[in-house]
Amino acid sequence: MKHPIRLEICKLLDEHTILTTQEVQNLLVQAYANEKQVYAVNDHVLSLRAVGIIELLEEWVEDKDQEEILVQRWGLTKFGKEKYLKYW
Repeated sequence: MKHPIRLEICKLLDEHTILTTQEVQNLLVQAYANEKQVYAVNDHVLSLRAVGIIELLEEWVEDKDQEEILVQRWGLTKFGKEKYLKYW
């Protein structure tokens, strides 16, 4: 049985220290290939931020195919690491 997506996001941030939302999604796709929740990573990340589990470390806008895309880089908070390790 796999861990819940939000717990897996915490694990990924613990292992990699800092990841963009897209990097989190790419890593989740490998482990949760057929899960639709993988494509709602932005919602999961924002929920984890709202309760203080992760924090926004950096953000910028990139031009991609004549479109501006917001890129955000996330990290696990000390509080988040304590909570995540409790359930892992």
